[in-house]
Amino acid sequence: MAALPNDLSMVEPDPDAVHEYYAEADVLSADIQQPVQDVIKPRAYVELSKKGHCEDKGHYHYKKADPLHLDGILSYEGGYTQVAGHPSSKIAGFSTLATSVIEGLNVLDVVTADRVVAQISTVHPAYGTGQVPSVTFLGTRFDNLRIAGHKVEVDRCLDILGPKPADDESYFENGNVLDRLSQQYDRIATAAELPDWASEEYPRGQPVLNGNGTLKCSLVNRVAGAPGLSFGHVIDLPHFGKIFLGELRVVRELGDPNKGIYDKYRFHLTMIRVKMGCIGEGTTNITTAETNGQGKGGG
Repeated sequence: MAALPNDLSMVEPDPDAVHEYYAEADVLSADIQQPVQDVIKPRAYVELSKKGHCEDKGHYHYKKADPLHLDGILSYEGGYTQVAGHPSSKIAGFSTLATSVIEGLNVLDVVTADRVVAQISTVHPAYGTGQVPSVTFLGTRFDNLRIAGHKVEVDRCLDILGPKPADDESYFENGNVLDRLSQQYDRIATAAELPDWASEEYPRGQPVLNGNGTLKCSLVNRVAGAPGLSFGHVIDLPHFGKIFLGELRVVRELGDPNKGIYDKYRFHLTMIRVKMGCIGEGTTNITTAETNGQGKGGG
């Protein structure tokens, strides 16, 4: 693939190029083993999978989340999901949005929240004008998150990836991004009274780049007010299990320069992941959203 010019703003996008939109979202999924056995497939699941040209007006899907009550183990009162893709109004490119909202969450009367929102918005440059998307998590938040009745204050870091790197540099090569992720890893690894399982999962000196095209981090730096042990975005609560907040995974799938296919970037966010291991057993993923996209040449 030919190198991109230095001044990308002067490049006219290929009118025959195609952008492949992709986004998905769901409010909750679970695999419960105890005290009952039940598998809850992704609720209020929506998906956007479309090809678009520069002149396309866009695509949008919305789904309301019906209430769920599972035997006093897991419940929520409502919420919704939405995904959208359309040409950007600011640059020659394509915007994609994925939102998941859950309201009235209750997990075994231990994890509760009035509202949890996962939101990812990306803008991919038009084919020929760059390939690295910008990304924001603007609406992402926890409203009145409580653990065992204790109000939990969440220190969010929605700018963990920072602004889009200059000159179409990848997040995977940007020194500022890698430094922020490394500092986040170190805060967990050096936390006081870190349990053995966490020392194994978050070892000191853990490399940010794992060699398989994936960056893992969290949109939460730390929490305050939660019972049990807290380190970074993780809460280890005796007699209940482990709670992980704001987990973000960034995946880069390499394109094929010989075929004019750019790299693909995927952003996957899960706002609450609960691994129960005492009064109940199982895993629950709450408010999940994902976006990606890829440009391909015309002709």
